[in-house]
Amino acid sequence: MQALEAHLQKGDVAAFVFEPLVLGAGGMLMYSPEVLDQLMALCKKYGALCIADEVMTGFGRTGKLFATLHCTEKPDIIALSKGLTGGMLPMALTTCTEAVYQAFYSDDKMKALFHGHSFTGNPLGCAVALASLDLLLAEETQYNIQRIVQRQADFMAKIKGHPLLEDCRQTGTILALEFKTDKQSGYFNNLRDRLYRFFLQRGLILRPLGNVVYVLPPYCITDPQLDQVYEGIEAALMGI
Repeated sequence: MQALEAHLQKGDVAAFVFEPLVLGAGGMLMYSPEVLDQLMALCKKYGALCIADEVMTGFGRTGKLFATLHCTEKPDIIALSKGLTGGMLPMALTTCTEAVYQAFYSDDKMKALFHGHSFTGNPLGCAVALASLDLLLAEETQYNIQRIVQRQADFMAKIKGHPLLEDCRQTGTILALEFKTDKQSGYFNNLRDRLYRFFLQRGLILRPLGNVVYVLPPYCITDPQLDQVYEGIEAALMGI
């Protein structure tokens, strides 16, 4: 917090861009809503916009509709995609507060925000997004999200402390397992190739981030299918 405030005090920080609660490509690193609240509050104190990248964490992945709903402080801008259409068609959406909207609302073209997504307003994309949102908000899907959250928690409790695991962590439906390695942990660790082939041979498509295996299932996954995933991971922990 002190390092961030030192940057903010210079007066030249326009915005703080962040993945809320889970840093995806960084290796599914996780942090608490309380820490994010402090970060956002500090940025707002110095007038920096808070921009949440909810492309991966949005639409129920963290157990709530959006990861930022776990926080007291709210972002000024939220970027959304992927889950918006369930991955069926390209569609992105950027939402903002009224204050941000009004900053660009003017008859003066010099104040306009000359930017738009390539697929903005695409009719087919919008139709799919509406259908996907209906499915997401359905009672069955909301039940499934909480079921997956509990199953992930149960599995993590079962394997936590395994000698081949450096760490295991969970946020909502997202479970990440960091395998021990004699090389630097991270996206480019070559354990990834061995793990990927190991799982593929067992009928599982898991995409390790280096030595980090993450389980981020679709909400329609069944308990037997989850069991198959867990059995594959346990087999990997017996030695690949």
